[in-house]
Amino acid sequence: MGTYIITGATSGIGEATALQLIREGHTVLAIGRNEDKGSSLESNGEGRLYFFPVDLTDSSAIDAFFEETQEDFPEIDGIFNNAGTFGKPVAPERVSDQQKEVFQVNYHAPERIIQLATKRFSKGASIVNNSAIVGHVKFPAMLLPYASSKSALLTLTKTYAARFHGKYRFNAICPGPVDTALSHALYGGKDKFDLAMKHHLRGEPAQPSEIAEVVCFLLSNKASYINGQALIVDGGYTLT
Repeated sequence: MGTYIITGATSGIGEATALQLIREGHTVLAIGRNEDKGSSLESNGEGRLYFFPVDLTDSSAIDAFFEETQEDFPEIDGIFNNAGTFGKPVAPERVSDQQKEVFQVNYHAPERIIQLATKRFSKGASIVNNSAIVGHVKFPAMLLPYASSKSALLTLTKTYAARFHGKYRFNAICPGPVDTALSHALYGGKDKFDLAMKHHLRGEPAQPSEIAEVVCFLLSNKASYINGQALIVDGGYTLT
């Protein structure tokens, strides 16, 4: 069984993936902001989930996490860089320095996590980055920093895959709409989200557990021949 790091693990896709991995018998180092939810997950994690409140906007906090876990978890079998933020929607010509936080969480935090984790990767370790659909095919004008940071994450994924020549695998998932609080906020509220989803090819969004199944597959040896790819998981959303 392996040891996996998951960011944004206290809600949505991150939580669903963490729960799926521990059901499979793995150990999860869960990073998140919601300490109450994190503590609850840890209490119900059957001794295989460990929660760490890490502020991904602070590089020193990421460094401290790796120092703190070095002794107890010297080997890492995979990472799901899932945490994300979209900031305040604004016209691209009015993007300000306040949008730097979006890049810090969506791109620089995964970048730093991977840099530090390479020293502890087991043979064949697998890394999955959540690029979201906007990082692949959609570029909403009012969400330029979000879309740009997710696009940069795709480049990071492919660069690292090429860098390690298959020693470790790096892939990205690009989920379409998923029924999460973040998605609701992106659409301006749950009511607007639900209304928009009526036009989805299948009439409804994904549940976080559906995306978690794909992430766990990519993290596993079953996906040993998949490397440097960006997998769109959208139920046909982009066809419309």
